[in-house]
Amino acid sequence: MIKRTLNALILLACCAPAALAAADKEAYLHFMNGMVQERRGNYDTAMQEYKRTLLLDPQSVFVHKQALNLALHIGKVEEAAQWADYVVKADSSTADNWVLYGNVRWAKGDLEGARGAYERATELDPSAHEAFYQLASLWSSRAPEKSVGYLKKYLELRPEDAAEIYYQIAVLHNMKGDHEEVRKNLVLSKAADPYYPQPRYMLGEFYELRSDTAAAIAEYEELALLEPGNKALYDHIGAIYTSPAASDLPMAEKYFLKAYALDKADPVASYWLSIISEQKRDFNSAAGYLEGSSALKEDSDATLRLAYYYTQSGRYEKAIAMLETAAKKWPDNMELAYFLALGYDDTGKTPKARELLKTIITKVPGNVEARMQYAVISERVGDMAAAEENFRELIRMNPANANVLNYLGYSLADRGLKLEEAEGLIAGAVALEPGNGAYLDSLAWVRFKRGRKDEALADITRALKKVYDDPVVWGHAGDIYEAAGDLRAAWLAWKKSELLEKPAKRKTAAARLKALEKRIPGDQAGVLRREHLKAFLPAGLEFSSFAKVEAKLRGKTVKFDAILHYSPPEDFTITVMGPLMAPLWKARLTGDGIEMDAVSLAGLDPDAFSYWASLMGAELRDWFSGKTAGTGKTEGWGEDCFAGGGREVCLTGDGLPGEIRPDREKKLVFAPAHYFFKNLYLFPYRLDFKLPGVSLRVTLDNEQMNFGAFNTLGLDAREPGDGKN
Repeated sequence: MIKRTLNALILLACCAPAALAAADKEAYLHFMNGMVQERRGNYDTAMQEYKRTLLLDPQSVFVHKQALNLALHIGKVEEAAQWADYVVKADSSTADNWVLYGNVRWAKGDLEGARGAYERATELDPSAHEAFYQLASLWSSRAPEKSVGYLKKYLELRPEDAAEIYYQIAVLHNMKGDHEEVRKNLVLSKAADPYYPQPRYMLGEFYELRSDTAAAIAEYEELALLEPGNKALYDHIGAIYTSPAASDLPMAEKYFLKAYALDKADPVASYWLSIISEQKRDFNSAAGYLEGSSALKEDSDATLRLAYYYTQSGRYEKAIAMLETAAKKWPDNMELAYFLALGYDDTGKTPKARELLKTIITKVPGNVEARMQYAVISERVGDMAAAEENFRELIRMNPANANVLNYLGYSLADRGLKLEEAEGLIAGAVALEPGNGAYLDSLAWVRFKRGRKDEALADITRALKKVYDDPVVWGHAGDIYEAAGDLRAAWLAWKKSELLEKPAKRKTAAARLKALEKRIPGDQAGVLRREHLKAFLPAGLEFSSFAKVEAKLRGKTVKFDAILHYSPPEDFTITVMGPLMAPLWKARLTGDGIEMDAVSLAGLDPDAFSYWASLMGAELRDWFSGKTAGTGKTEGWGEDCFAGGGREVCLTGDGLPGEIRPDREKKLVFAPAHYFFKNLYLFPYRLDFKLPGVSLRVTLDNEQMNFGAFNTLGLDAREPGDGKN
């Protein structure tokens, strides 16, 4: 059998390009096992195998090189250095050996020794690309321009590595602040390999830093196509779209939803999707996105936000339960405790709220929000001693806190306590914020309490111009007008207070109105009611709204979408829409007559339809123009009532059930019903029509209404109290 060297065996087994002198087959087996163990990550075992090989074949340069590379990899620099010295002594004419030697010198911190070794390699072999790359790396932090030169030389030798080299050159130019070269080389890197992500990420960041938002987004969106599972990239694109530079929430939502689909616990996507839902006033969805966020485990702010969404969607008990758990987890977090106290107060657990707020201000006396809330609740439950004590402490902490000055002053004035001091406190608040309507109302009230009616009248007039949607201010105005002898203005003020107030609190206004009506001549009552009604109806104001139309004919029901548009003085259009919002039928009423499309419905007489459609259109036009509620046309429209909770309102007829107002021919019944507030004007949700054999209902969509007017309740037309009985 012919003896073979170990190098020859390795060549046959591993296709190694170099021959390795072998002592015997045992050395070969140890070496091969070392390579297998290194490939598996068993580095210590591999190193032992290489050492056994060197004991059997101590002069093998190839094994020395394999061993020193592994030694460098696992941090055994001293052993690597010994083997490197042997390699260059045994074979000093091979460039690759000097590269290895340079790597070891660099690992030992001998930069000059490393530089000399790499340069020696390039002298021996001008095509030794690895030596040029290592020289570029060696000089990168000390002389970036020199490093760029070596990289360009490497690129000449290895053009197939263009993407990586252009990227490295861009990094070096970035260190020098040469922005145009950065961009140019990143673009070259991208062109060399569009699928190499690092330069493309850097290019996107480059555009971001230079406020080229469109270019940055384009770069990242292309990357997202290459990396469809990269949730961090989706989050980053979404964040850019939320920035002022882009300000495109629909696109932001699109990318956050992609990230959320990959990981429903992703804190970034969950946060932003909840914020976007919050802006849509969709608090259920906002809570849903945040509920699964991993941020809830460690971030108390995320817990607070979720609690807020629960309260806004009516889930108060769930919010409180979550805040109670969070307060136990973060006992020193006073912000959590504060919002838990607010939750207790909102759900009627006021004693617990006060107790927790008192604990907070005991621990943190300077907590202004908690002390203010404690004072406010104390005042509300009638504990004026505690309220006054804490209001005064807040004033001591900040004498220029207008809110506290007003709150304490009003609390005293409303109870008839320390009126002179109360007026001084409120006057101080007004001096700090002269345009604050609430403070002007307080000033009017304390002066009313002190018997200074003329000053109170002037102050309440100023207050109403600032705050005309507050039932309390209108109630104060009613009392002040009455004291000034203006019963008409007093009745109108209390009537507005009643309409603006929540249903559970309307008893006071109702009682005041009942008492006033006994003192108002009977012939003026109807005029006042009509004036009150007209103050809230959008008579003669342009609007357009989507609507649902439902018609019942001979036992069959048909439903359509529609658009209503009124343009003053008397131009009214209704357009019935079909699939994809295509117009099916249109009618337009003007002062000159009516324009109506022809209609073709099975079982319906076109002439009869046109007749009744014109009557119904006229009723709608008259309603929105104000003609229905105008002078001389108000029979049966004198009283208003309150149906349901919140802001739902109905108008009743004089002895006619269900708000019915027959037209002059007694054949068409028109009944507007269930009103809602839009910019403090009352619009009916429903407009019902009944005619022989047919009923029709038009339901306005208050969420999709274009209406720009704002109701100041007549204050822009006349001064309350400008006339007396």
